[in-house]
Amino acid sequence: MPSLLSFLKSYTKSFLPMHMPGGKRLFRSDLPYQWDVTDLEATDDLYRPSGVLKELQDRAAAVWGADCSFLLVNGSTSGILSAVRATGDGDILAARNSHKSFFNAAELCRRKTFFLCPESAQGIPGSIEPTQIRSALQAHPSVTTVFLTSPTYEGVVSDIASIAEICREAGATLIVDEAHGAHFGFASVFPESAVTLGADIVIQSLHKTLPALTQTAVLHCRSEWFERISRELPVFQTSSPSYILLASADECIRYISDGSHFEEYAERLSGLRAKLAKLNHLKLLDGSHFYGYDPGKLVFLTPSGASGADCANLLRNRFGIETEMSLPRYFLAMTSVCDTEETFSRFLDAVRATDDLIACADHRPESTDLPRYVFSLPEKVLESFEVRNFRMNICSYKDSPNRISAEYVWAYPPGIPILIPGERIPENFPETVSRFAAAGCPLRFAFGAYDGIAVCG
Repeated sequence: MPSLLSFLKSYTKSFLPMHMPGGKRLFRSDLPYQWDVTDLEATDDLYRPSGVLKELQDRAAAVWGADCSFLLVNGSTSGILSAVRATGDGDILAARNSHKSFFNAAELCRRKTFFLCPESAQGIPGSIEPTQIRSALQAHPSVTTVFLTSPTYEGVVSDIASIAEICREAGATLIVDEAHGAHFGFASVFPESAVTLGADIVIQSLHKTLPALTQTAVLHCRSEWFERISRELPVFQTSSPSYILLASADECIRYISDGSHFEEYAERLSGLRAKLAKLNHLKLLDGSHFYGYDPGKLVFLTPSGASGADCANLLRNRFGIETEMSLPRYFLAMTSVCDTEETFSRFLDAVRATDDLIACADHRPESTDLPRYVFSLPEKVLESFEVRNFRMNICSYKDSPNRISAEYVWAYPPGIPILIPGERIPENFPETVSRFAAAGCPLRFAFGAYDGIAVCG
């Protein structure tokens, strides 16, 4: 069957567009305005597909081994919001290092949430253990949904198969945020996907680790969730989906469908990691401390006296290499199936040079002995959706300890809140804010600069 891109090329040559969008496929630009169509009888309906888009979603389900798959054009965020709403109004058990989109979903859907905190290894938040899930479900029988992130931003994977079995025994629905794991299962060096390990709903970002345009994602689910997910997706996605994004998703799915590109990628990646493991000062995280790990994530632990931002700045300013994320004690570079030997070679040379530079650089004294970015479990006083019932004031972050936060505070990336509304602000919060800023990784506050924070009352 023809690809969606082939369909668009043919269709847009045949019909006069007396409809949206306003570019009318005539606007002259380097952007592909000529293929910018909307949902019509011929082009299908993303939310009740029966033609070319149904074929595309069926193809996605076959590639990942899902009962049902839905293409997303508002990113994994829209999938997470839809999944949380689709699973009802019961209480949720979630990992505290979930992405901010989950916390927004829980707040919007007014769902009471119990949190689990992963153990850390080498300053990196680790896996959620099945025993944690079992104990928490026994302690909170009101929980009907479990929400986990696997892999994490740093590539850490949890034992989804065991956790899925525990959830089934307890009658709880398991949602897995696998935004960074769309490539899982396509080569033996990568972990298996939660889709094949028993999760009920799995959300993946195509654009993060696969060759698809930004905002493209996919939600996979068991067949019993089809109608409820179908009902919720239009709530959180645009009613005018971009066919250029959908065509990008189609091209991506066709590219990865036979898996042949991934074995070559895995071989190149293995060689690169072996060389990076021999650096003198930067330490490549090997993942052996965790249940599972994605080798495509290159996490470098920095030595005392150098922050992740220091290293990221050197790579950017000296070598023209932009990394994915930097935090006080590490930085992260992402690889993909599209990386070549040439790109890996250039990156290796730059990291080796950076490794030498940080050994002799005069680093800021403020960046030494930084607290590791380990997620603790602040005291929850209110549910996040309850905070709106209270008057909000702004106070200096230096005067905020023991107050109740009325806003989210996070580092982006990875977009995981250090504080959420309703949590008591810890005693060491001012020090954390100052040290993140000193390390070149300022925290983000929902209401502006870091010198003021919104609190209840």
